[in-house]
Amino acid sequence: MTTDTESKSRETARSIRDPRVVGRGLLLVGAPFLLAVVLWFHPSAGDEPFAALSPVMDTWFLVHALLLPLFGLLGIGLYVLLREYRGTVATVGRVGVAVYLVCYLAFEAIAGIATAVLIRESGDLAADQREGVAAVVDVVLTEPIDGVAGLLAVVGTVGNLVAVLAIAVLLRRSGAPLVPVVLLAGSPIGLVAHGATPGATIGILAFCFGVAWLEFGWRLAD
Repeated sequence: MTTDTESKSRETARSIRDPRVVGRGLLLVGAPFLLAVVLWFHPSAGDEPFAALSPVMDTWFLVHALLLPLFGLLGIGLYVLLREYRGTVATVGRVGVAVYLVCYLAFEAIAGIATAVLIRESGDLAADQREGVAAVVDVVLTEPIDGVAGLLAVVGTVGNLVAVLAIAVLLRRSGAPLVPVVLLAGSPIGLVAHGATPGATIGILAFCFGVAWLEFGWRLAD
């Protein structure tokens, strides 16, 4: 005779092998995990970014070429977590996702890709022209809210935070355990620590672990 526990185990095994579950897991857990790994190799810009990044420009460019789509997948994952919910909180969360995707990806394109191109192309310029490029790069990467890139980063991070808070509220209303829900805060924390190793990696890994717990622990056991 098959017990309820054995039946539940078989249903869980079938669910894990379901292509839709696998795809959802790759998006919600796999993409943030890759993001955390790439952030580990993020070069530090320091107080004088142009001088600090010139010797490691190839690494800087490669890291940000990977971060741009991975940050985008992070936002899509947040939207997927909100997709099954309706109401005001869910709507606010979706607005947060949209703000994050637009602003933070724009910041990543400017502060990551554009500065890499500027520094790389400045190698053939005259000394005075290189100083001008250095001044632009330093402003982009060191100015907080005063610079356009910094403002985009702040607004995008706030959007991410709003989305995560909305998801947390909705999950708790649905009976999700507190610990993995709290770990979702690693997403905005990782954005705030962007460029600081290991802080950014730890934040995103916390988010990744929280989502994995919810997806493959709480949801499948429900």
